[in-house]
Amino acid sequence: MIELTGLTKRFGEVVGVDCVDLRVEEGAFVTLLGPSGCGKSTLLRMIGGFEEPTEGTISIDGRDVTDLPPNRRPVNMVFQDYALFPHMSVGRNVAYGLKVSGMARSEAAAEARKALDMVGLADRAEAMPHQLSGGQRQRVALARAIVRHPKVLLLDEPLSALDANLREQMQVELRRLHRLVGLTFIMVTHDQSEALAMSDRIVVMRDGRVVQQAAPSELYDKPADAYVAGFVGTTSFFEGEMTRTGLRAFGQTIRAPKDLAPHGRPARFGYRPEKVELRQGHVADGLTGHVDELLYRGDAVRVFVNVGDGRLAVDLQVTDRAATDGLPRPDEAVTIVIPPARLMAFGPAADKAA
Repeated sequence: MIELTGLTKRFGEVVGVDCVDLRVEEGAFVTLLGPSGCGKSTLLRMIGGFEEPTEGTISIDGRDVTDLPPNRRPVNMVFQDYALFPHMSVGRNVAYGLKVSGMARSEAAAEARKALDMVGLADRAEAMPHQLSGGQRQRVALARAIVRHPKVLLLDEPLSALDANLREQMQVELRRLHRLVGLTFIMVTHDQSEALAMSDRIVVMRDGRVVQQAAPSELYDKPADAYVAGFVGTTSFFEGEMTRTGLRAFGQTIRAPKDLAPHGRPARFGYRPEKVELRQGHVADGLTGHVDELLYRGDAVRVFVNVGDGRLAVDLQVTDRAATDGLPRPDEAVTIVIPPARLMAFGPAADKAA
């Protein structure tokens, strides 16, 4: 288990990581998620010993490792750029750390073959890095990281240099590898879809702080605030006010849970565009407006609807050409029907955090 307590990193007057408390259970796959500059990579580097904390402590399995150098911590790190030695074969790259630590050449080579077999590259041990694809080079980097049997594997944007198809393949490969080796994985990414697909838990960061940490489904369905709702997935936001009869927005009233937000105070609300219905014409208990524009996305169409002075979105699944032909047209009157359980509230209307 990894425990971070009050972990802080300052760069002069700039606070990169601000008093982070975090607990990672043994064997978990945890992702640090956030935009560039939020402190996620700095946090990862402090766990690995590549960055010295200004304040706070890091413990692994109950042992304080805050002041230990990287080579004395039970962790290994996979970097975004693979960091392979170009003049060494794949097998020698993987075995290098073992030989440096004093392991016999033959034993190191055998361990390297085992690690390469785990990532599906046992037959490429003699190849040179330049002879491999980007995905294969990343798998070599993974083999090199696990060959020393660390307790924790740190991954800093490991898939960002790959194209979309390779990224998806490597997502599957990383999940398979995690199950196979049973290590604790901590990954950094700015890609929310990547985090949702791969993680047991996601830690969302903003301005050096942890905003929310939860399982992917909880994070998606119950975001802690508007920032998380807007960053993880897509949320359509609008302002309204809870009344005795429901949620009042755009001069219309819709059903909502009575305890969704304090009554009589303007607040910010939202919903996931794929969780609602779009119906033609005016429908009671919905938000009626006119279609503004449609964006075709392959398996879905995002419909933008002007409702009063707001602009809301609805995602419609498209399975065939007939479904596409039946889509609403610009300026057509439509109603967005939001199931009450799908409504989210985010505090005062003035809060524009997302």
